[in-house]
Amino acid sequence: MTKQIKQVSVMLILIVPLFSSGSKLFNYEPRFHGPLPLIQLEAEMDSAQAEADSTIYPARGLILSMAVPGMGEWYAGAKKKAIFFVGLEVAAWMSWRSFSKRGERIETEYEQFADDNWDLYQWWLRTPWLTSSYGDVVCEGTHHLNLFLPGQTATISSDSLCGWDWIEGVEVVRDHEFYENIGKYDQFVSGWSDLFKEDGSNGWWEKGKSVGDSVEILVMTDFKNNYLDQRAESNDAYRLATYTVTAIMFNHLISAFDAFIETRRRLLAPNTESAMGLTFSPFARSGVGGISLAIRW
Repeated sequence: MTKQIKQVSVMLILIVPLFSSGSKLFNYEPRFHGPLPLIQLEAEMDSAQAEADSTIYPARGLILSMAVPGMGEWYAGAKKKAIFFVGLEVAAWMSWRSFSKRGERIETEYEQFADDNWDLYQWWLRTPWLTSSYGDVVCEGTHHLNLFLPGQTATISSDSLCGWDWIEGVEVVRDHEFYENIGKYDQFVSGWSDLFKEDGSNGWWEKGKSVGDSVEILVMTDFKNNYLDQRAESNDAYRLATYTVTAIMFNHLISAFDAFIETRRRLLAPNTESAMGLTFSPFARSGVGGISLAIRW
């Protein structure tokens, strides 16, 4: 015990002078020391944050969302909005593909239907039989079909058959004009194979079409009517595909504008809030009068 006390006493004697006013061993000399670790770490973090904030540009968010909707919102930190715009983009492209495929499928079907049930020779042969009853059912009329002869590259008009004998080997060019004309105009109704029924009775019938103050009489057959319905269904599908393309364009524009606002709000005014939506009008055909934007700070 006595030995331990002596050791402690000796240690105290050695330590006390170190803290005395005359000792410079524990005096702080800035030239010999760098910044304290904790202070240096906080300074580095503040500097990194300031640098990160300075690299956020509203125009960059706008350009990103203009290219891919939602990317600008993701860049600005609005992750939920980003997912929303990306979801709209994916849904719109899937809808466009679905409607386009449907339109193409029905178009192929009605073209095959026309190939099977409309004949050029029958049109040339039977048209004069109806001309006396219907002024629009004529061989040489307002419209024509393109024809070609075997071994010739140049096409001739269907008017070349009118008033002349049948030209052996002549065939109709089944282009877009052909598939439109045989269903749209009475001039070509005689080419449908059901113009007469199997018992020889008339297979055509009249259909009234309102055109302003008067009613136009259309000459129809069951095949022609079915053909027109198929074309209308195909055109409706293509029209919906066009609408989805318009929706895609608006999604890019709205997302780009929103990304610009989000980056500015988060960078310059943390307390700013913005909202965007549609305004409705009873006078607008679709019910939508425009787009509203509200910014609160």
